[in-house]
Amino acid sequence: MWREKTRGHLLILACSQTKNADRSQSPAIHLYDGVNYRVLRKLFLEKGWPPGLQIKILSAKYGLINPTRLIEPYDLRFDPLSAKGKNSATLRQLREFAKTNTPASVFINLGADYRPAIEGIEKVFAHSKIIYADGPIGMKMKRMKEWLKGLRYGTAAIKGVPRTRRSYLYFFPDWDDFIYEPFSADDGRSPEGTKTYAHEACGKRIPFDGILLSLAHLLVGKGALHRFTNTNGQRVLLRRRLRIPPNILLFGDCGAFSYAGDAEPPFTPWRAAQLYHKFGFDIGASVDHIPLPEIVGRQTDGSVVKRPLSANAQRKRMLLTRDNAEEFLAVCKQQNYSFVPLGVIQGLSTRSYVKRLHEYIDMGYGHVALGGLVPQSDDAILKTVCAVRQAIQARTSGVRNNIWVHLFGVLRPKLQPLFKELGVSSFDSASYFRKAWLRSNQNYIAPDGRSWYGTIRVPISASKAMKQAADSEGLSAEELGNMETECLDAIENCNSDPSEDTRVVEAINRYGPLLQRKGEENHFAEKHAALLEDRPWEKCSCPFCQSAGIQVVVFRGAARNKRRGLHNTWVFYHKVLHGSAVPSSASESE
Repeated sequence: MWREKTRGHLLILACSQTKNADRSQSPAIHLYDGVNYRVLRKLFLEKGWPPGLQIKILSAKYGLINPTRLIEPYDLRFDPLSAKGKNSATLRQLREFAKTNTPASVFINLGADYRPAIEGIEKVFAHSKIIYADGPIGMKMKRMKEWLKGLRYGTAAIKGVPRTRRSYLYFFPDWDDFIYEPFSADDGRSPEGTKTYAHEACGKRIPFDGILLSLAHLLVGKGALHRFTNTNGQRVLLRRRLRIPPNILLFGDCGAFSYAGDAEPPFTPWRAAQLYHKFGFDIGASVDHIPLPEIVGRQTDGSVVKRPLSANAQRKRMLLTRDNAEEFLAVCKQQNYSFVPLGVIQGLSTRSYVKRLHEYIDMGYGHVALGGLVPQSDDAILKTVCAVRQAIQARTSGVRNNIWVHLFGVLRPKLQPLFKELGVSSFDSASYFRKAWLRSNQNYIAPDGRSWYGTIRVPISASKAMKQAADSEGLSAEELGNMETECLDAIENCNSDPSEDTRVVEAINRYGPLLQRKGEENHFAEKHAALLEDRPWEKCSCPFCQSAGIQVVVFRGAARNKRRGLHNTWVFYHKVLHGSAVPSSASESE
């Protein structure tokens, strides 16, 4: 285990009476909401965590703690006597800290009631290194800001992203998610118009910072990589082929969930690096293998079978991922590839993620990703991210750039603000896009990003399911088609005449319930009425609502469903991620 002594800087800060009680447990740096903490968070959001800065918080309840420790809200305050009682434990913790850290400076921002807890600190750190914030609260805060601004800031670079700029980048996973422009509501013919990729259809306000493409495209026989493989070994610059603008990053990974049921990854580190270079990626992820407790495989007859993965097998996958990362980085350096190598970490616990992190830093990685988090709970993910941030701060001295941290497949709306505060650099997820057709009551996000609507479901009458439903009700194909046409006509009329909403509800309530289970109550009627009364598509400035109108809330075919998914992505990026909206739904993942 890493035990090298580092320099950096140390900030000792008092807790605050004002607290954020928005969660049962939060990182201390988020829970405390006094002016000093607001200053810290604002600075870190703008510039990132300074490499090598470590923070210790003197808490009236918990004693001397790290800023990433998850704690519960409380109502307790130090007085000089209780602070004196904490002195022995506080100095003991600081002496333990000093065994592996020799900070170049120690800044202490404590009130008079808290000072007795650190009496004797000069015996732990040289007096010349200690700086006390004295005077009124405003003066203390000013001195702390000046000290913080004098530290070095910067995160490991990615081409096109300034090293000194705080980044929280969103990568959109792409599986050939194109639409045809202009929009046509005609479902009875093959798509016409121009094939338009998501980044093109969004206009100038593209709702993502980069595109994630998986080498798994090559395994499943679909996607951009599969279409561009027959090139006689020549380089294929995806940026040019997919018409990706220069401000959008191109990120490649192996798509580990696609082969999680296999004994070994289908790519060697050498092959993965070669492919990233061939396709012109900006970032390339090492070859990982997810240590899932249960994997899904296929029998020779095509049937699906689930089987548990032993603890030993899970550990082997974790260590194989580590070994692949080491070989991958060596290949990238040997071949002098221009893309940024990103080391994927797989873990079995928070502790194992941290242990692997130290190993990856020792290998020379400046960019890492945490994989395998998607199935985990919000609390488990937050615990791991907190521990990783704490470990990074202990490893990065004041003369090195901080580590770039990516979260694979994790989009938890209620955790996003915490991830930003904890210095996560980037993440990817298609969950808002996929919700357009995966949730019965959360398919369309309101333009302000704060609530969800269901959709108006108009199944295609020629589908097998609708034909079977019609037969069970004694309806002919012609009668079924007439009901479908009535729905579509009513919807189109309602687009220009809101007074037609009653007709839409009546038509849908006759047609849609054909697919409901016997005895099931028609629960869509009230939701349809609310959707049509609110008419949220008219309040949205995204290009998809502007072009498709009411059709964007109709659940029917790829032309509508993909546009609704892109609308969701657009609102998420502009209103939730870079705004103040918090969706009312529970936290979720892909």
